Amino acid sequence: MNKDNCCTRAEKDGTEIAFEEEQILPYEKWLVAFKNDFTGDHLDESMFLRQFYAPGFYEAYDMVATYAERSQVQVLWFQEKRNCGAPYINTNYPELESLCTYCNNFFNHGDYVPCRDCHCSARFCSRKCLDEHIDLKHN
Repeated sequence: MNKDNCCTRAEKDGTEIAFEEEQILPYEKWLVAFKNDFTGDHLDESMFLRQFYAPGFYEAYDMVATYAERSQVQVLWFQEKRNCGAPYINTNYPELESLCTYCNNFFNHGDYVPCRDCHCSARFCSRKCLDEHIDLKHN
């Protein structure tokens, strides 16, 4: 069979086949408000906001519920950031979870260890991961 005469069904139909999930489901930025039940009675002192990306409502719900269960916090609300009014829409908030550059584990945003190299923006979940990163990348 001649390769020049062969063509795929997509070429015949004039359509393009999506191979990556990002092409199928666009990710939206979401905001979530949590209440830490262990910090006190005042809502302003115990409420905190996080932002994250999810392709849809059910995926966002799953991420929020998993984080809330793991962190033992209460979910107050979550919504697409573009649907939130002022001052939420124009403010950047910490990420819901961060990914360790070295071991690829998720960790809380406030608990990260930055790389000591001023030109490296890597973040780590522990000093051990930082030390391993420095040994591999910066030495």
